[in-house]
Amino acid sequence: YYTEYDDSHRPFRVRRHILGTPQAEDEIIYEEADPGFFVGVGKTQSEAYIVIDAHDHQTSEVRLIDAREGGAPVLVAARETDREYDVEERGGLLYILTNAGGAEDFKIVTAPAGTPDAGHWVDLVPHTPGVLILDIIVLANHLVRLERHEGLPRLVVRDLRSGREETIRFEEEAYSLGMAAGYEFDTTTIRFTYSSPTTPARTYDLDLETGARTLLKEQEVPSGHNPAGYETKRIFATAPDGEQVPVTLLYRRGLARDGKAPALLYGYGAYGIAIPASFSVSALSLVDRGFVYAVAHIRGGMEKGYRWYRLGRREHKANTFTDFIAAAEKLVADGWTSSGR
Repeated sequence: YYTEYDDSHRPFRVRRHILGTPQAEDEIIYEEADPGFFVGVGKTQSEAYIVIDAHDHQTSEVRLIDAREGGAPVLVAARETDREYDVEERGGLLYILTNAGGAEDFKIVTAPAGTPDAGHWVDLVPHTPGVLILDIIVLANHLVRLERHEGLPRLVVRDLRSGREETIRFEEEAYSLGMAAGYEFDTTTIRFTYSSPTTPARTYDLDLETGARTLLKEQEVPSGHNPAGYETKRIFATAPDGEQVPVTLLYRRGLARDGKAPALLYGYGAYGIAIPASFSVSALSLVDRGFVYAVAHIRGGMEKGYRWYRLGRREHKANTFTDFIAAAEKLVADGWTSSGR
């Protein structure tokens, strides 16, 4: 299966090629007529189904083809404006990550592969406002999801045999996570990356049965780096309307909170982009000279879910700036710096 481009270089058509036959005989399996939609082709983690995905920036539609039997693609759920969904499969049951039904921070539903339409969707992981599900991996015995809550990512492992869930814990107050892809369906090990403002990027294997972590690799800092010489802290600033704005701090261990340290406060707050609490050599350069380095996770990003983004755009755009000011005032009030620094 492969995609073809139209004259505007948009992937719009899927063809099926039978090995050993001329390409001229390749059958058209699907063609997208809407010029605003792009087409992709892949497969479920289980390799049971070929997945044809048609989407624009806010709406998606998925069709499935039995990977062994072939045949015509079967529509999962007809497109509805602003409804997004992605599909995985395990044992004849579809696992669907979607924002359907007002689940703006996404939820996970299931449906029989034989009757996949939205009328048969049943909540497995219900929508929780403010907990944004970023990605899922469906394996033979486990469902792993990467989500963000109160500005921090977390990994949650669900045993699909028992229904038991476990959140993977980390000791630092602020950090960033990434979840790798590309696994055998029956694996019991996944790979993830971890870093924080004090900890260079690390790659781990996680045993889903025992919870044991194996460190595989750590980012090398050519100039040398001792994490024990620094501290990462997460504080919250109160915005004028009462919202709690997460602020990540990096500073030298033992710093006196007497207002004498200079500070650099960074924020973005646009396009739903969440600024991760990750490792930065350039930030350490400032901290080594006595600075407090702070990142304000202000509205307009998605650090606290889709609502956080909505409240920092259009008629609410002023919140982005008042959040930033509130973060600066918090640094001064708590003695991290002073207004003249």
